[in-house]
Amino acid sequence: MIFDFSDKINQHGLKVIFSNAEENNILTKKAIVSMSQIHSTNIELVNNKKLVYSNVDGIFSCNKNYALQVKTADCLPIFFIHEHEDIFGVIHAGWKGLKNGIISKSTKLLSSHINDLHEITAFIGPSISQKNYEVKNEFIDYFDNEFIENIDDKFFCNLKGVASSQLQKLGIENVIDCNQCTYENENYHSYRRNKTSKRMIGLIYYE
Repeated sequence: MIFDFSDKINQHGLKVIFSNAEENNILTKKAIVSMSQIHSTNIELVNNKKLVYSNVDGIFSCNKNYALQVKTADCLPIFFIHEHEDIFGVIHAGWKGLKNGIISKSTKLLSSHINDLHEITAFIGPSISQKNYEVKNEFIDYFDNEFIENIDDKFFCNLKGVASSQLQKLGIENVIDCNQCTYENENYHSYRRNKTSKRMIGLIYYE
């Protein structure tokens, strides 16, 4: 099943697409650049030498000949789109990446290629919602109280809120959330729901 979020961003020629089948060649004929993700803050600018990046959780490109791939099953896939199309990218952001600064590293990379982060739109794809993301109380130390809800001595973390706040504080004010929860929508893969080893395939590319 294919999920097309391109109209949420509304930039001519830009595609942001997800599939719940682990086949990505049906989505685009572009050369697909992928990552072996490890919940790190490691990011790379794609070059012409390889299509698979090991131990990386974010990839960016200035070359529209590539499609960039991310795999998720509750964590946040965050896509970066430049209004003048000079650079685009995607990161895989779980709680570890958000805690350790993957968004800050991403904005530094973007700033080295464009003049103004206000020209960037960040799009948060399907990911787990706060009410379905129970965490331990030390998450209060990792993130602010405003992102943790205590219900009957159970703690629930708003990862999307954390990401949006970090993005906006670093200068990316235009943040779009697709408002789709991987846990609730059974068409999406969710590790929290059933411990699946399957992943959603997300792609960003220009037609």
